[in-house]
Amino acid sequence: MKQKKTAYERKMNRNRKIVSAVAILLAALMIGSVLLSALPVFAITKSEVDALKNKVNEATSKKKELKNQLSAISGDISALEKQIALLDGQIEAQEDEIAAQEELLAQLGLHIEEKTIELADSEQEQADQYARMKERVRYMAEHGNNSYLSILLASDSFADFLNRWEIVQQISVRDEKLFEQLKAIRDKVSQEKAELEQAQADAQATKAMMDANMAELETQRQAKITAQKKAEDQKASVNKAYADMIEKEEDLMEEYKKAAAKLASQNTYVGGKFMWPLPAANNVITCPYGMRKHPVTGKRKLHTGIDLRASTGTKVYAANSGTITTSGYSSAWGNYIIINHGGGYTTLYAHLSRRNVSKGAKVKQGDVIGLSGNTGYSTGPHLHFEINQNGSSYDPLKEFKGFNYVFK
Repeated sequence: MKQKKTAYERKMNRNRKIVSAVAILLAALMIGSVLLSALPVFAITKSEVDALKNKVNEATSKKKELKNQLSAISGDISALEKQIALLDGQIEAQEDEIAAQEELLAQLGLHIEEKTIELADSEQEQADQYARMKERVRYMAEHGNNSYLSILLASDSFADFLNRWEIVQQISVRDEKLFEQLKAIRDKVSQEKAELEQAQADAQATKAMMDANMAELETQRQAKITAQKKAEDQKASVNKAYADMIEKEEDLMEEYKKAAAKLASQNTYVGGKFMWPLPAANNVITCPYGMRKHPVTGKRKLHTGIDLRASTGTKVYAANSGTITTSGYSSAWGNYIIINHGGGYTTLYAHLSRRNVSKGAKVKQGDVIGLSGNTGYSTGPHLHFEINQNGSSYDPLKEFKGFNYVFK
């Protein structure tokens, strides 16, 4: 027969139950907090990743549009460069003409000096001849033709008369010759004066043409400088916009890769080690992981993977099993593929000539997912390969410590 509990015992029993309930509640709360802390704090949805991918695509579209503008402006720049080449030709021809004109001016100067001396000599000769002619005319005016008659009448025989007649004839011829010489020297002086005046006019005209050519040459040089500056400014402006868009696209791509990696972290890692993404013979690394000068923008930036030498058409393998997150095209990466391996791991394969897989496809390690190529921002056929963990890239060579690769 059970004994009845006292009031004190009933109260203590009630208190023990309350304490037990509180303890259970606290334990449940502690377990709950542990479970909550185990959940991903930065969980991300597939729609958010796709939204980031769309931003990348939009940037790529804008980049293509800018590239078309660059091509159009390149045509303008090409026309400017042709204009500069024509100006160079004109300047060269102008300089040759000025050089010829300078030489002509020098020759005309010598010619003018010679003509001036010749004219001075001829004018002196004319003055002397004119003085002799005046003396002869003065003599004839004073003596008239009686001088000839007196000479003839002074003859004492017919033979002497004939001799005197011949003398008179010679004197007459001499007088006539003197007059003809005077006319000839007059004509010579007149001709030499005209030649000198023509040479001086030619020199003056040549000097005027040369001055005009030199002024035009200066105008052409200034036009060339203006055209060159315009071409350089256009190139600089477009290249800057082009480089800025490249950088923006790459930044968006990095953001997208991080989002894809976070999405991958919400799945379990497939396990195993990564395999070399190319045939073993393709073991040459042309650009390692790390900081480098960007081949397009010229800025120092992290090279988030490794570049592997591979001729166009070389098989590209899935480095591990997983799901194809992306199979598309980017101005920066060309044809590229991203594989989600779970556990926050993703791999990227870029500059492919062909993609053999589509988004959402399941692949096994070693499957041929595409062929290497030279698409996107690439200076030659190769494979850009990178590994990301939880949105951050790291040197892929850490996964291939036993593999025989070389740097070149």
